[in-house]
This record gives sequence, C-alpha cells and structure tokens, in this order.
Amino acid sequence: MIGSLGEIVFEVSTEQIFTFNDLNIQRSAKYLSHAIHGRKELLEFTGFAPVTMSMNIVLNAALGINPLEELEGLQEIFNNHEAVLFILNGIPQGDNLWVIESMNEKHDDFHKIGIPQYIEVSLSLKEYVEVNPESNSQEISQEEFENDYNGIGNW
Repeated sequence: MIGSLGEIVFEVSTEQIFTFNDLNIQRSAKYLSHAIHGRKELLEFTGFAPVTMSMNIVLNAALGINPLEELEGLQEIFNNHEAVLFILNGIPQGDNLWVIESMNEKHDDFHKIGIPQYIEVSLSLKEYVEVNPESNSQEISQEEFENDYNGIGNW
C-alpha cells in the first residue's frame, strides 16, 4: 500500500494500479506589516496558515479499477466535508486531518454505453485544524499581554 486518503486506498498490485502523481505541498507563514514613518515597515509573525496540498489521480479502467466507483468515494469525502487522515508510507501526513477543498474531474475515453473508462481527478486538500473545546485559546498570560503591548512580541 502506498497510502490512503480516508477510506480511499492507493496501491499498486498485480490486479490494479491506483495511485496519484504531482503531489504538491505548500506551507506558508502569516505576517502583519507595521508602518513606521520614514523607515521600512516592521513585520510581525502572527502564525502559520493551514498547509495545503494538491495531487492528480488517474482512474483508469485499464489499470484494474472501476473509475466511477473510485470517483464516488472521493466525491463522498468532498460532499460530506469529511476531515480524514492522509497517510503515505504508513505515516500520517501533517499534525492534523485533511479536507478536500476542491475537486476537478476530467472524464474521457467513454465505453460504448457512455461509461467513462478514464477519469483524471485533481484534488486540493487543506489541513483541518480542530478547535479544542477544553482550552480557551482566547486567553493569554499577563506576560504575553505585556510583551505584546510594550512591543516586545514577535517583531
């Protein structure tokens, strides 16, 4: 097994080939700019943006899979806005679950009765950060408040 996205299993075997390609991972940080008269502005690190990933999946009947059935599984995750694990080589990717933010389908090579034999799916995934209801992340310590108020923060 190569990995999985929720219940969708990516694998290569003698019976079938079901995998993805062009996996792109984007990590970014967020900064605020503070203008200072006559000087370059200062940047303040405010946190990290959720990680995003994109990948292309080829659903090809010639490779031993049912393209419509596998597409249905991906659509189910998307339509139910499920947050799922993304696992590669037995290792969960990232610290959180993932949601399918967008799906683009290209249907091709139709059977004589109109069933697509080849579907290319482009997925955009976004890290799903769960809120811990037991912690109140709005509260900060007095020291953190004083440091930010006095300009000592993350500048």
